[in-house]
Amino acid sequence: MNDRLLQYAETMKKYRKIRNMSQEDLSKTSGINVSTIKKYEAGFRNPKYEQLAKIAEALGINVNCFYGNSIKTTGDLISVIASIDEQTDMIITGEKDSDGNYIGDTIKISFKNSNINDMLSKYLSFRENDNLDEDFVAELFVDDSPI
Repeated sequence: MNDRLLQYAETMKKYRKIRNMSQEDLSKTSGINVSTIKKYEAGFRNPKYEQLAKIAEALGINVNCFYGNSIKTTGDLISVIASIDEQTDMIITGEKDSDGNYIGDTIKISFKNSNINDMLSKYLSFRENDNLDEDFVAELFVDDSPI
């Protein structure tokens, strides 16, 4: 199974379970045959964008959740942070030592946009809880508020 198929399968299973949906439920809600859903989740079949969009809608998530970034190095991470910094009103702060260098353990990231900060707070709650209701999950991952 290639990495992309594995990512699609894991993402689909993850959000289906968060929503307490069976494969049959997802099939009915998305309009995609249950045997096809099973093949996607097993990593035997590569869904087209249109299929992922239907599944995402049925799961109450943004289709971009299926296209997660692969971050394997600190360079990858800094690249993503720099991209976010360039496209948003991100605030990065930290304390400096006596030589004027930032102290790594004091670095904090927030945003001028209070909606983003609120969503980050909700994400922290999401990370800490395994049993969240579907409205909370939908609000977190489908929020279309401009940044």
